[in-house]
Amino acid sequence: MAPGSSDGDSGGFVRTVTQRARWSELIGRTCADLTAWLTRRPLAEPGQTAISHSAELRMVVFLLVGSEVLVEGLLDVSVLPPAWRPFHLLWIALMIDASLAFAAVTRRNPHLLTAGTLRLSAGLFDRLTIPLRDVAGVRREQVTAKGRGLRALPGREQSLLCTVAGTAQLVVELREAVPLRLADGSVVQVRRFHLAADDPVAAHRELLRAVAAAVVD
Repeated sequence: MAPGSSDGDSGGFVRTVTQRARWSELIGRTCADLTAWLTRRPLAEPGQTAISHSAELRMVVFLLVGSEVLVEGLLDVSVLPPAWRPFHLLWIALMIDASLAFAAVTRRNPHLLTAGTLRLSAGLFDRLTIPLRDVAGVRREQVTAKGRGLRALPGREQSLLCTVAGTAQLVVELREAVPLRLADGSVVQVRRFHLAADDPVAAHRELLRAVAAAVVD
């Protein structure tokens, strides 16, 4: 089974495995996300709830790039010879464009909650859909680990971290561990998904509501 394929109707198994964009798709998707972000298109369709993430990471990127642009601007005015300035200005423009693209990608790819599923997203890196009927519970817990995208959480058996980078604030626990094929082709047993949320309290409340409704249905 290739990454991004489906296990079909396999009982309690998570039926949609991780989906990672190919490098050839990244530019097109990034441009689409940037356009949608700048034109303020809705994050979620009717019947969906968007759970935003990575706001702190975006702020860090903006602060770093902003300070670097300030330093580079002073360097351009006071140190560089005139013949080098067009190339230096191009470098500054590329830094600004890259920061805007990163912000758009992380903002336009939230976790999406529907009446029956939860789609976890780590920007353009990975996506995974979980049927809510397979969820046993949701709780708040902050964990941090190196890496990006969907990855195993060191020191925690059957735990998967789903963040663009860094810290997760929520845990979605399944009724039983399921085999999951990651985007790199490896297969792991997973029962707990650790995900990031900009507002963990509101996200926790929405997830509990959706899981309870799925159980009733």
